[in-house]
Amino acid sequence: MSSGRIDFGDYLLELRTNAGYSQKKVADKLGIDISLLSKIEHGERHVQSHMLKPLSVLFKLNYKELQMQFLNQRIEEEYGDQPFFNEVILRMTNKTKS
Repeated sequence: MSSGRIDFGDYLLELRTNAGYSQKKVADKLGIDISLLSKIEHGERHVQSHMLKPLSVLFKLNYKELQMQFLNQRIEEEYGDQPFFNEVILRMTNKTKS
């Protein structure tokens, strides 16, 4: 996975298709029904944080990287249009380095 922002629905659909997995197989691994998986793949619903570990195992992905991409997308969607967003992120980053 690249360091750029990803859309989890598109990404999940691509992973599933490339692996040749049915929606049922992936939905069962995630503990969700097929209709929810379909909605996630089509951008109507979001991947939830509890789904990340099973996704990383099923598709042999780096869990840490997947979690970071997930958090990046969710934070950016929720707060990215705020006027001081970048400044706040920089302050938070500097606090964690201290």
